[in-house]
Amino acid sequence: MQQLLDDLTARSSAAPSTATIEDITGALAHLGRALTGLAADGLTPAASSRQRTATGLAEACTAAGRLWPPGGGPLTDLAGAAADLVGRDRDVMGRAHRWAATVELAAAADHCARLGRRLLPPGAAPELAFVRSSAADVEHDAQANPPTADGYAVLDRLVPLPIPSPGAAQVPALDAAVALVAALNRAQRAGDLTLRDFRAAVAAAEITSRYAAATAGPAGEDAGPRVLAGLAWQLVGRSSMVFHDGRQRQPGDRRGVVASSQALVGALRDQVGVHADTPGPDEGRASPSQAAAVQQVADQLPALADRLAAAVDRWSCTGRLYANARDLPPMEDMPADRVRAVMAGRHVQAHGADLDRLRLTVGRAAVLTTRPASARAGADAPNRRADHPAAARHAPRSRAPVVTERMPRPTATRYHNLSTIRHARQAPREVPPSR
Repeated sequence: MQQLLDDLTARSSAAPSTATIEDITGALAHLGRALTGLAADGLTPAASSRQRTATGLAEACTAAGRLWPPGGGPLTDLAGAAADLVGRDRDVMGRAHRWAATVELAAAADHCARLGRRLLPPGAAPELAFVRSSAADVEHDAQANPPTADGYAVLDRLVPLPIPSPGAAQVPALDAAVALVAALNRAQRAGDLTLRDFRAAVAAAEITSRYAAATAGPAGEDAGPRVLAGLAWQLVGRSSMVFHDGRQRQPGDRRGVVASSQALVGALRDQVGVHADTPGPDEGRASPSQAAAVQQVADQLPALADRLAAAVDRWSCTGRLYANARDLPPMEDMPADRVRAVMAGRHVQAHGADLDRLRLTVGRAAVLTTRPASARAGADAPNRRADHPAAARHAPRSRAPVVTERMPRPTATRYHNLSTIRHARQAPREVPPSR
């Protein structure tokens, strides 16, 4: 999405411009569509200046988009694609994500309106002047409350490629990571995410974190945060072994979560030339370009962590997981039927606080995964967006870098087949398989 908006800004700022007024108003109509959806979903918990200014800008862009019949053109196409991406990601966006997207859409709308004013006689189409005024209001709010680096991460999410045909060349690891996030999205929308899918994605996140730690040296990164993230994901996998969902293993889906997890790990192994269980940086085994590619893949893990955290929350509400009553967290006022289940060692439906341990481990893994990506986003922002004056006024975007002590080298752990994932130190009691 960020690339689309940057291209839209560059084209609308080029001199001389070949854009037509129909192309400009068509772009504003699409920007208004995206802003309307973001404002409707909410930028703040309650009514606020931020909410009002975003709604006003959405209305202004929509009104300007009706001035001329749609004629199409590059600006319209770029804005339309950006608006489509906003609509696709609306169900997984938080308020921080929506605010970051609103600020960038406002900057693009301001450039389009300014170009439209240059093409028209003075005083014509006051709607364009209103777009610029409304965009300035959003800019003012962004100066007081700049979007965070975590919020801006939604703009850098890549679009998954179509699934390759059998026998085609293997997709790059970065595309495989994006495809895995898309597979999780599909499974969650269908309400069909299984515990096997969850464990496969967790294992892929752990292995990716280990690859990122192993190649941190050539990439000029600190391996410590990536090592911690890998250990955190390993703990998530172990915590999940307490539960089962009673579902039998289904035939593989080439676009499913398990297949996408396998594709990601396979791409890393084939394209990097470094093993995930190589502890710490090893500058002699990965080139700087390979190391940078792995860090880009690891930067996609926060989006995956969001999906996995949402899955645990969903399971806690639906009660689709089961566990031995003795393995669940203790309860202050334990019902009589739970007491009998504990005494008998029976399996019970897990819901609510029963998943607190799993929820906590996923949350910790998500934080440890997000910190390196946020630090990289904050470091890259000045160079990647130096030509964007609004971005300079909003700096700094990210929190101060987290100083992490280098941890001892972890014990090597190999995973050869994600379809039969096992984690060390599984639960001591017999748990019916979820595969």
